[in-house]
Amino acid sequence: MKKDINELILNKEYEKAEKLLKNLYGKNEIDYLQLHQLAFLNIIKSNNKEAINLLKKSIEKNPNYPNSYSDLGSLYLKENQISEAKKYFLKSLDFNKNLFSSLNNLGIIYKNQREYKLSIKYFLSALNVNPKNYLVVYNLAKLFDTIEDYNKAKDFYIKAIGLNPSYGNAIVGFYNLLLKTFEWRIINKFEPKLKNFGVKSFQGGEPLTFLYLEEENYIRKLRAINFFNSNFRRDHIKLNSQDNKKLRIGYISNNFIFHPVSFLISGVIKKHNREEFEIYGYSINEKKDKISEKLSKTFDVYRDISVNSDDEAANIIRSDNLDFIIDLMGYTAGSRMEILSKKVAPIQISYLAYPSTTGSNQIDYLLADKHVIPETEVKNFTEKVINIPGTFMCFDDTTKISEKVDKNNFYNFKQNNFIMVAFHKPQKLNLKTVLCWCEILKSIEDSILWIRKPNKYAMKNLLEFFEMRDIDGSRIIFADREPTYEKHLSRYKVGDLLLDTFNYNGHTTTIEALWSGIPVITLQGKNFPSRVSASILRSIGLEELIANTIDEYKQKVIFYSKNPSKIDALKSKLFKLKSDGELFNTETFTKKLEDVLKELKRK
Repeated sequence: MKKDINELILNKEYEKAEKLLKNLYGKNEIDYLQLHQLAFLNIIKSNNKEAINLLKKSIEKNPNYPNSYSDLGSLYLKENQISEAKKYFLKSLDFNKNLFSSLNNLGIIYKNQREYKLSIKYFLSALNVNPKNYLVVYNLAKLFDTIEDYNKAKDFYIKAIGLNPSYGNAIVGFYNLLLKTFEWRIINKFEPKLKNFGVKSFQGGEPLTFLYLEEENYIRKLRAINFFNSNFRRDHIKLNSQDNKKLRIGYISNNFIFHPVSFLISGVIKKHNREEFEIYGYSINEKKDKISEKLSKTFDVYRDISVNSDDEAANIIRSDNLDFIIDLMGYTAGSRMEILSKKVAPIQISYLAYPSTTGSNQIDYLLADKHVIPETEVKNFTEKVINIPGTFMCFDDTTKISEKVDKNNFYNFKQNNFIMVAFHKPQKLNLKTVLCWCEILKSIEDSILWIRKPNKYAMKNLLEFFEMRDIDGSRIIFADREPTYEKHLSRYKVGDLLLDTFNYNGHTTTIEALWSGIPVITLQGKNFPSRVSASILRSIGLEELIANTIDEYKQKVIFYSKNPSKIDALKSKLFKLKSDGELFNTETFTKKLEDVLKELKRK
């Protein structure tokens, strides 16, 4: 009988096998292995509840059989009962310390719980059992990447790609690591592999990393559609329009903490007209800090849905009967597009954090402006593009800056130094940008490049890059992280110009610089993220700071270095705009946003 059942299962004759096993079960003649087999057949049919019951009976008959514990853990993991899953996985290892499924699943659980050391421990044990499992190798690469052990991350990414050369998650993850660490010797060789990657079909990886490349919007649209369809696709859902006394706007984000998105959006949340609107906030981040504590109080209703499953979170949001949900994430770190793919409001809008299309058939609109997405480019977005007059970028105009700042407070800058600020994250420092900065440094005597301090690997590689091009390392200054946002902003005042990055502009950085009173030189590109700084500058009448070629960008910086009175005039203009309440006026912007939303509601 046992042999017959085994053969039937091997031959995938599941109905016949189930019939024999149920017959044994009814006669109470079934052993622990057969109970395990019957549970397996129920799992195939998605009868998880019955499978759990059978596995527990299998354990009663043989408390020393590890596979029953492990499979029970897997079922609880599917049900999102993490503590139960963990308990059974750990128990299975008491009887077989080399049980791959339990080791691997514990690695996943601890990774999701951000217990990275434990996660690494279990993934390394799983890899010891199965050295050629590229998924385990990839998970280890991501973990070492997360804890900023970039040398080990690099080794594991390379190993994962070696085991499976077509595994897109590893390819894209490795490229992102190269950007973060400014591995200039490898980046140029690796980038050709990413040309049209994921455009014909989904190949793995997330779309955000590709925004650092020089690409057309239509390429990004095709990739985003494939990414969304492979991960979140469902038939378009239409929710009925709500009939609330006041229009209800929901904002969903992982970044209601010390984060650029909070610094930009917080003023809008406060300035919304409460006579016409009710404002809901949905946090998908367990982390709490002083910013989240303060910001949460500015919403009419604030809900922490970070620990809820996607289905639970979607139901919570739907129950609030919103008119609009505004996603402040897109595909940025910590996003939960799965929630929005379930349709939680009649009108779903992408805004601010992700400067590209989501490729989603559930996101109805994208808030932008006519400069970042010209009319000729609208077709390259799956969302309907809604233009906000002026610039689509917002800011909190109550943001304070520490008052007195002296050049000598920072790294003993000399009075005759021409200080070029570049407080950008390392992923934005592509080779074209940094090569241009090298040429500028060579052209301007006593010039200093003041860069946001990156990780130690990127620092080393950047200095090597500059020094190999005859730029003395003493002219590259790395800005340490400041303890408060006010002190961070105050540093900009020391600078003469902010040098913008090319493929992906400094969006928040550009606003910070202008708010702090220093001009920004930008190169306007072809796609959304490379046109944001130009949009901001146009909105305040500083078109003369926008370049259309790299050479023009370089010449503008050199021109202003030789004409300090012109910089003083620009700084005076910024000061006047700010004093007159015209620089990033939050109330004016919020009114424009509300007018757009009211018009969408009327439609």
